[in-house]
Amino acid sequence: MSSTFFGLSVAQSGLNAQRRAMDILGHNIAHANDPTYKRQRLVLVEGAVLAQAQEATVLGSSPFGSGVNAGDVLRVRDALIERRLRTATQAASDWQYRAQTMKQIEAIFAEPSDGGLQTDLDKFWASWQKLASNPESLPIRSALLEDAAALCQRIQYIYAQLRSTADDLNSSVVDRVALINNISQEIARLNLQISAMEPNQVGTNALQDRRDALVLELSKLVAVSQHEEGNLGITISVGGRILVQGGQANLLECATVEGGKQQVRWAKDGQEVLIKGGELNGLLWLRDEALPSYLAQLDTFASILVQEVNALHRTGKTLTGSDGTDFFKAGTTAANISLDPSIVDHPELIAASATGAVGNNEIALAIAGLDSRPVRGTMTLNQLYRGLVADIGGSAAIAYRQATAHQLSLDQFTMQQQSVSGVSLDEEMTNLIKFQQAYNAAARVITVMDEMIDVLVSKTGVVGR
Repeated sequence: MSSTFFGLSVAQSGLNAQRRAMDILGHNIAHANDPTYKRQRLVLVEGAVLAQAQEATVLGSSPFGSGVNAGDVLRVRDALIERRLRTATQAASDWQYRAQTMKQIEAIFAEPSDGGLQTDLDKFWASWQKLASNPESLPIRSALLEDAAALCQRIQYIYAQLRSTADDLNSSVVDRVALINNISQEIARLNLQISAMEPNQVGTNALQDRRDALVLELSKLVAVSQHEEGNLGITISVGGRILVQGGQANLLECATVEGGKQQVRWAKDGQEVLIKGGELNGLLWLRDEALPSYLAQLDTFASILVQEVNALHRTGKTLTGSDGTDFFKAGTTAANISLDPSIVDHPELIAASATGAVGNNEIALAIAGLDSRPVRGTMTLNQLYRGLVADIGGSAAIAYRQATAHQLSLDQFTMQQQSVSGVSLDEEMTNLIKFQQAYNAAARVITVMDEMIDVLVSKTGVVGR
């Protein structure tokens, strides 16, 4: 049969368990504003079941409990929601990076506005139209050269800015790969530390929270898959190949390929990494697809402008009666388009006339008409440029819409994850009252047991004294 003091032991286990639960509750409240923290709860385990043979019945010994034990400290989480959160993070980061960069590209062109290339192009055509109205005017000819030089500078500026953006993206690939390697190595170290510790304890849970935060940060950079490996921790894969397994991280590297581009490869065997999501995916799309297309279209526009204007200008006559030469420097593209050196500071060498006769303006009218005359199939020079602007605007609009949609999805999964794993102060305060009342009740049991023992000790055996 149980001892006289057994009830005290049972009540004490209740005190210890409720105190431990209060410790965990306080830890939760301390992290109420930490989005990477997953709230914890204490598992209360029933004490060993004892039996008294002296009180055996037909069913066997009479069992009774020995109190409660404080068991594991579990993190409250939903693996499915966390997986969906990682997927949403990958997509949102991809499209947000595209949207931000497309916004910068739109700012380079500054269309529609008075500071855009279209304004300089319109002034260029208008200057030729003014010259057609007064072919012999040197001030009008000088103004034409100024407007033409401004047009060349604007085209060069846009090309240089696009080229600089492409170079910046190329450098960003190296930065992202270095960051991925750093995060991967830290996750591998955490795997080792967690596997070496006793599971489901506060210290281990803190390391797991840190590891989960790193995996989410990694998901912003590149699409990853995560698998639980028991004592080995977690395994993370990128593009179907293992990035982290246990305490081992397989590093990535950048290799310079054709065109000076940085290609992401596996350091182990040099195989190219299959990248499907995250900032790195958006970055590579911008660098390898979007920007080369915009640069090519701008080059095409500038080359056709040079060829068409020069072809007409060479058929004309200057004020000195000589044959016209190239107006723009022949063979130039968007990167280096400029006026022909022979015509710079020599407005009299502009060939506005077809015959050299006074008042003849046929060449000036023909060049001014290039703004509305098809030069490649059915498209005019203005339409070629507007097509480029429309292409950029279309890609930017898609990026904005996708970024907004995926951000909404990310926000929803973040709210779901926080509703499960985040700290609710209302819930914790409710638990605080519950644990406090349980602690007080256990303390009251001890008080009552103490009074009973006091009666037993002080009142027993006094007959005959």
